[in-house]
Amino acid sequence: MKINTDLVKGKKYSSAVKPNTLKHSQEYRVLATLRYLYPSKFDTMITGEAPDLQDSANSTGIEVTAAVKEDDMKVSRAFSELNQGKPKDIEKRKNIIKSSGYFFVPLKDEKVAISTSGTTDGEKRFFQESIRRKTKKIQQYRSNFKRMGLAILLPEIPTSYAENHLSEWITELLDESANLFDFVYVISHRFCLYYDPQAKITEKHSLTQDESLSLATIGRMTAEGELTMTDTEWQ
Repeated sequence: MKINTDLVKGKKYSSAVKPNTLKHSQEYRVLATLRYLYPSKFDTMITGEAPDLQDSANSTGIEVTAAVKEDDMKVSRAFSELNQGKPKDIEKRKNIIKSSGYFFVPLKDEKVAISTSGTTDGEKRFFQESIRRKTKKIQQYRSNFKRMGLAILLPEIPTSYAENHLSEWITELLDESANLFDFVYVISHRFCLYYDPQAKITEKHSLTQDESLSLATIGRMTAEGELTMTDTEWQ
């Protein structure tokens, strides 16, 4: 990866990535980070569909998920309609609220309110939920890929407490899921954490602000068609 080319350094954005390219931008950013930090390990991996990243030569696939909070309006709407409709609709709305990092606060007369803690407990719940969303799909890929991994992108900078406990939170959740993933990467603005759930091995690579920005830029430029995988930046 050549992440400091004039094209990348000179690229400036005045608006956020469009919703229809956000997912692909995140996937390319993850792939760029992995290729940059582990060049020989991921040089034949490309983006794909089901799973998100694929290396057919080494029979390895990676699902990508972003630990991004749901739109607060979506949560508000689910709460306002909470007790309306059929039981399955009520359960669906509860899941929307919980998966967005909110919890129920009991009030008088059996009424409840919702709140988000803003604490490390909230960070833990939300981080683990991003993993749970992907565990439901993993088995369907096993017939095509011998090794399946998960890459979790953290768009927001985690607290120092969360950063120091990420591997513990992963272990706790994967133990519940019978270690469905062979490996896990957590990518943040300032680090990339690798975790092997079988061997309980954790490795951490630091990223500078400039490196992180360049990798995110390359990911977005590729998703938006300004770069291709054959360009200098990806070599």
